[in-house]
Amino acid sequence: MRGKRASVKRAWLGAFMIVLMSAWLSGCGMLQEWNSIGLTGGAVVSGASPEPTITEETANEAEPEVQPPQESPDPVPTQPAKAHEGKLVALTFDDGPDNNYTLKILDILKENDVKATFFLVGTQVRKYPETAKRIVEEGHSVGNHSWSHSDLTKLSAKALSEQIDKAQKEIIKATGVTPSLMRAPYGAISGSVLKTVHLSGMQHVAWTVDTKDWAGSSVAAMHKNVMTNTKEGGVILMHSFGGRKNSLDHTVKLLPSIIKDLKAKGYELVTVDEMVASGHYRTSVIK
Repeated sequence: MRGKRASVKRAWLGAFMIVLMSAWLSGCGMLQEWNSIGLTGGAVVSGASPEPTITEETANEAEPEVQPPQESPDPVPTQPAKAHEGKLVALTFDDGPDNNYTLKILDILKENDVKATFFLVGTQVRKYPETAKRIVEEGHSVGNHSWSHSDLTKLSAKALSEQIDKAQKEIIKATGVTPSLMRAPYGAISGSVLKTVHLSGMQHVAWTVDTKDWAGSSVAAMHKNVMTNTKEGGVILMHSFGGRKNSLDHTVKLLPSIIKDLKAKGYELVTVDEMVASGHYRTSVIK
């Protein structure tokens, strides 16, 4: 009797274990289903990338080694680098170009390996575009000297702008260069003229020595004037067209001697653009 009861207990215990096992397996399957539909809070959001498995290798990537701070590079200078050292002087020629004096002046400059600055009149550039082009091709600077050599201080705002803009376009057309320098005819400037020059993207250039070559001054008088009054940062005014009849013959004769004598005194002859770039110029003259 006791053996029968023991058998019954074992049977009931086995059945009970089977039920427990079935319930456990069923629960695991239900949990997987809940996970798949997001009920447990562990589902991946649609469109998001699954988080990578973190291994020793990827852990090192996630936390890169901290590098010591490097020294900051030297700051970029706000002032232009000095293109030249020493005493700088600029030779400048107004009113051209033409096919006579401008060509003779260019030949002398080339023979002496000197660069100069030519302030060009628009109407002359239109007449002699090849000469204007040669000026640039031989390494000289060009500046705007108005369209028709008018006194800009006596013009309306509109006419003033036209004088500058029209000359600028003609110079660009002939040379491919956009002037950054302007010299008003006769050196006549006013607040409005200077403002218009600046709005046109240029600086105005006056002079420190006027040779008065246009008036027919003698070679000896001009030579003495230049050598006596030229200082560091000087801008010497001459002409490559115009003036009184044959007056610029004296300019052509003067040029080789002042080039030689200025160099002998330790001056370096540069373009006005180079002078500005060097930072060694007079703000009362170039502004």
